[in-house]
Amino acid sequence: MAEKEEFVPPELADYIPAVVKRLMRRIDSEPSAKVALYGFSDNMKWLYRLLKESGRDPILCDWRPKYIAYDCGGKNLVSVDSLRDDGTLLVVCIEEIHDMKASMRYLIDKQFNRMPVIYDRSEPHDPFHQEEPFRGIARRARARARSMISDAQLFDLIQFIRATANVPGDVVEYGSLHGGSGAILVEAVNHYGKKLVWLFDSFAGIPKSKYGLDHRWDGSFSNNSYHEVRDAFSDCDNVRVVKGNIAETFDSVKNPISFGYVASDTLQSGELLLNFMWPKLSPGGIIAVCDYGSYPNCVPLTVMTDKFLEDKPDAFVFHTAHVGIFFMKRVHS
Repeated sequence: MAEKEEFVPPELADYIPAVVKRLMRRIDSEPSAKVALYGFSDNMKWLYRLLKESGRDPILCDWRPKYIAYDCGGKNLVSVDSLRDDGTLLVVCIEEIHDMKASMRYLIDKQFNRMPVIYDRSEPHDPFHQEEPFRGIARRARARARSMISDAQLFDLIQFIRATANVPGDVVEYGSLHGGSGAILVEAVNHYGKKLVWLFDSFAGIPKSKYGLDHRWDGSFSNNSYHEVRDAFSDCDNVRVVKGNIAETFDSVKNPISFGYVASDTLQSGELLLNFMWPKLSPGGIIAVCDYGSYPNCVPLTVMTDKFLEDKPDAFVFHTAHVGIFFMKRVHS
């Protein structure tokens, strides 16, 4: 008979966030007699409790008017402006990066120069998931449709739309599949400046190519639905979902293009679309090829893209660290 495992109740230390423990060690290692906890948050609540239990009575403060006079552990917060720049150790308690940046911006603007400041975070830098407006754009896009590409690539799409917000022209995606990357484009466009967005897909798999080098793609990606993607954007009057063989529908776009996204994998589609979009691309506009460098699947598309760029001195080319390439049409004065 197996021996019953003994129940061990958790210790208080098991509940204390790791970042709070690190801040406490930093506080204990500092020579300052006075401590001010800055930024109402759960970390402030923990630090205030632990410091009180160790016999210290820190000041509680914030830069945001709504938290002045808030209570924390029985003590009220004061404005950070009321602190004297006399060597008091200021401990930034906020972790959420938007608020952490705002708290430090306030100190910089108010020139709190002599006051020693310590801070910490429990998460690495990840603006796509942590910072606005990227986080909100991604959340709204996920509510519309799912994407197969990585978060890093989705984050790039937001930045492409931001970079071309003031460039005239439509936004075009060739190869929309489930609509996930299209949803990122639409939400980013609606945030940075509304434009017409075109989403192209056969919704019946990749059509047979005229090139033998594309043979592996015949019929791929038929596991999607036109009606599902169309309905995902039914509330958007600036979205056009185009069904059909891209080789036959691509030139539905009559306006200039500010951003074009090639996610159609094949040598034939890449050749056709790059040669169509480049003359229509406004100066300052960007074209991104999603699957450039996706080996071994997209070697032909990659080679074709390299060949296309050989005689484009007006293209500013940027290779990503892994999969994908983008190029901007230079603006000449």
